[in-house]
Amino acid sequence: MALVHSEVTGEGKQLTTTTPADETVEPGPETPSPPPARSGAARRRRALLGVALAAGLVAVGGVGAATLVKSPAERAARTAPPPSSLLTAPVVSQVLTPSTAARAVVYPPVQYNVVPTAASAEVTALYVSELGVKPGDTVSAGQLLAEVSGQPLFALPGPVPAYRDLKPGSTGPDVAELQDALAGLGHGSGEDDKGSYGPGTAAAVSAFYRGLGRPVPTTGATTQQAVDTAQKAVDSDRQTVDNLTAQKRAGAAAPQNPPPPQPARPDRQSRPTQQSQQQPAGELDQQLATARKQLAADEAALARAGAVNGPMVPAAHVLFLPTLPATVTAVNGAVGSPVSGTLLSLTSGGLTVTGQLVPGQAAGVTPGMAVELLAEDTGTTVHGTVAEVGTPTTAPPAGRVITLGGAGAAAAGAAPAGGAPGAALGGAPAAQPAAGQVAGAPNSQSGSPSYLPVTITPDTPLPATMNGRNVRLTVLKARAGAPVTVVPIAAISTNTAGRTSVTRVDPAGNRSTVPVTTGVTADGLVAVTPAEGAQLRAGDQVVVGK
Repeated sequence: MALVHSEVTGEGKQLTTTTPADETVEPGPETPSPPPARSGAARRRRALLGVALAAGLVAVGGVGAATLVKSPAERAARTAPPPSSLLTAPVVSQVLTPSTAARAVVYPPVQYNVVPTAASAEVTALYVSELGVKPGDTVSAGQLLAEVSGQPLFALPGPVPAYRDLKPGSTGPDVAELQDALAGLGHGSGEDDKGSYGPGTAAAVSAFYRGLGRPVPTTGATTQQAVDTAQKAVDSDRQTVDNLTAQKRAGAAAPQNPPPPQPARPDRQSRPTQQSQQQPAGELDQQLATARKQLAADEAALARAGAVNGPMVPAAHVLFLPTLPATVTAVNGAVGSPVSGTLLSLTSGGLTVTGQLVPGQAAGVTPGMAVELLAEDTGTTVHGTVAEVGTPTTAPPAGRVITLGGAGAAAAGAAPAGGAPGAALGGAPAAQPAAGQVAGAPNSQSGSPSYLPVTITPDTPLPATMNGRNVRLTVLKARAGAPVTVVPIAAISTNTAGRTSVTRVDPAGNRSTVPVTTGVTADGLVAVTPAEGAQLRAGDQVVVGK
């Protein structure tokens, strides 16, 4: 059997050899095989892939170039302004009142700063021994506010602050003020004359202090000693008169039971009280008349001593306020702390509000005009009227500050609005708000602009929540009338001839000019009346801008 062997040469030619089956072929030297030939299909695939890749690159480059290159029409379209649109507003029918808007400050008209003092020389230092109130508390008549070094401090109604101790024998309007205050608490002055501190007033004072649970202050040991001395003289005089009267009745020349010897009196000459049995009756009568005269004189002295002795009200104890109840605005101390300057601050009476108009706003604002006050943060609204328009000033609106107490100055701290309060006479100045300010009033700043103060009378008392607030003030320059046709001021157009009109837009977007006559303006609105033959109704849309 023959074996056929084929091979391909490097030139691509096929060689065929035949070997007999029984012939052994001896291996010769090995000839290296040439590399496999690349087929035409592979070459074609590579060519197609290159063409596709080149086409893709060209396409991507074309797209990028297309995004960067714009035609003139495209550039004009991109830079052109957006299509114009109309801004419209509705025509309304409402009451239109001309007004002026400004700001106003709410503050208490008067603040009282209480500076405690010692009621007696026995008190060598002042410490807070009790506090009966805290900030925000309401103080009523007869209420205990504090205790300083064991001395009570209470409030009573009265227009004049306490400026002296009131005691038995005192007279004057301040005594009448005390009597009225005690009577209001149910403690009458009995038969005492108005303005005269007598036994009835002393009894009322005693009852008041007992009601507070406090010891009743008295005029002291000196006046009591004078009373005791006068009482002893009266007792001695009465004994002398009794003895002489008994002798006269017995008709004896000398008293059977002579009166005991009397101590020497420097204010009188010694007089015989013992008579011999041979003493004439006429001499006894003379002695009795002298004794009775002396008794009358000593009884008068006892009355005078008693009239200035007894229960009293030290000025350091009482805080007279024109209006009660009052409100505590500050407490500057704690139990056990030393007292230095103002211990308590109170406000009495309702709140006050002052508007601030810039000079250009004042035209047309007159007393009697209605106003509206609005606290924007709470929504509280209060109505009132203009009471007065003042002259230009830069001082901030503020009430008065009155210092009560100190070293004997009751009202020395009074200061007008915008002025600096004075210190108590003879004492250190109490801590005060700056430049006559009251708690709640805005601080003054140098270089503040000028304004015209407008005094306002509220229709109802201002609520306490408005204290210290800067509120919106609207002055209504005319009374409210009937509703009128109203458009925004921006809707009014004026032509070269001076005629005014509005542009109405119907639901389809069609525009028409409506001639109008303008009227009163307020809050950016104006009343309009269509010209004869023209129509403009509430609900129509008018152009206010483009």
